[in-house]
Amino acid sequence: MTKKLAAALARDDRLEDAGMHADDRQTCWTHQSWAEDCEDRHARPTAGRLLAEAREIERRHR
Repeated sequence: MTKKLAAALARDDRLEDAGMHADDRQTCWTHQSWAEDCEDRHARPTAGRLLAEAREIERRHR
C-alpha cells in the first residue's frame, strides 16, 4: 500500500465518521484500495443471485 492510498483511506474514514455517505468514498474500505480499482468486485445482491446461492448451500448440505 502506498502512502498516498493509506492517507486517502484515513481521510475517507474520517469523512465517513463525520457523516459522508459511504458511496462518496474515493477508496474502498473492504479491499483497502482505490474505489475505481475494485468497483467490479462489489456485486449488488439480486433476487436471482440470492436464490442461486441458497440453492447451492442447500445442495451442499444434502
